[in-house]
Amino acid sequence: MHEPLTVLPLGGAHPDLARVRRLYERAFPANERRPFEALLSGFQGQGELLAFYHEGGFAGFVSLLSCADITHILYFAVEEPLRNQGLGSAALDAVKRLKPGRRLIADLEAPLPDAPNRAQRLRRRTFYRRAGFVPSGVSYRWQGESYELMVFGGALDEAAFLAFWRHFGVTPKTGGSF
Repeated sequence: MHEPLTVLPLGGAHPDLARVRRLYERAFPANERRPFEALLSGFQGQGELLAFYHEGGFAGFVSLLSCADITHILYFAVEEPLRNQGLGSAALDAVKRLKPGRRLIADLEAPLPDAPNRAQRLRRRTFYRRAGFVPSGVSYRWQGESYELMVFGGALDEAAFLAFWRHFGVTPKTGGSF
């Protein structure tokens, strides 16, 4: 069992921002990334960028967006050499402790039969299931990619998801077949 992770909020002058940016760019395909600066200052100032540290070293980050009783995990990544050691689960547990009583939602690339990274998509789903997330039944398309939402801490329907994003002036295209 690992020591607990240290979680720190990141602002525009934090010395580890360059590390977070590099991990962000390695972990997410270009079509799935927002401009990095949006993680720091976007969404009407309601977003949070948190870094995880393990044994004093940078381990990963999470980008969160909250409205009402929902916190959306926009981006979440652990440094590659530290993966498969329980740190991702510890990081999700830390987020749960930081957001008690909230529904946490995570969007996962749909495990389409012809997806080139289908195995990775299925592993990601298993990871979130082990962390207590369940499929919400809500799906959407963004930037040419199909996503399915998983939720922790309560149910999530399409109306709640759309209301969440409308608050920020965004209307994702939900439903439909992939």
